[in-house]
Amino acid sequence: MNKLYISILCVASLFLSACNNDDEPKIPTDAIALNMITGNNNTTIGGSDVYINSSLNFATSYCGIADLGKKGAFNANPSLNQLAQEVAVTPGNFYQITLARDIQSVAGARAYPVDASYYNVYVDSWIYDKNNDIDGAKIQYVESYPSIKELPQWDSVINLTLRPKKDDVNVEVAEYSFPNKCKIDDDISVYGVNNSSLKDVIEIKIDENRISFRNAAWTPGGEVEVTMLVRYESVYTRVNLKVKSSQ
Repeated sequence: MNKLYISILCVASLFLSACNNDDEPKIPTDAIALNMITGNNNTTIGGSDVYINSSLNFATSYCGIADLGKKGAFNANPSLNQLAQEVAVTPGNFYQITLARDIQSVAGARAYPVDASYYNVYVDSWIYDKNNDIDGAKIQYVESYPSIKELPQWDSVINLTLRPKKDDVNVEVAEYSFPNKCKIDDDISVYGVNNSSLKDVIEIKIDENRISFRNAAWTPGGEVEVTMLVRYESVYTRVNLKVKSSQ
């Protein structure tokens, strides 16, 4: 009976140990380990100004801090819903640090540039002093970039040619669509290429992820460049559409 009881305890112990190991995140090889002592604003995370203050909070003057809890990851994309300049430090939690000036309102929501870096941070454990009082925290962090396959790279160039409309050859049209759930910001810039008159007559319509063009004027050799911001969830990019007349 005692042997059976001991065997059950051993199995249970192994099971609990496995579960605890599963809860601990896998540290990537490029992660940087840092011991942060409270109240020392000279010890900051990466190139940010984030330090741990005397209240055991991450604090910053020019960054945004997001507490992702235990559901974060070292490869998490930017989370901009709840940002603060002071957040409680909790061992076992993930955090994100973004540069506040890089956050823009794009198509009605906060978004971070696809080519800008930020930090994913994991708090490993507390650091204690000789009196067994909390004196800081051990953290691991990585510098990250957004990974969004739905968005083209920053300042990508897309060529588009206007074609005669099927039911009216005197009108030329074109359309371009980004992947579903992308949102085009309606604040676009239109530039005439080589003093093209197309800039003054082309009609542009934006509908969610789609932008369409219509030209009913005679503009031989006409060309315009349309610069726009496109958002997918909390990340955005800048795209240049070069639109040419077929005349």
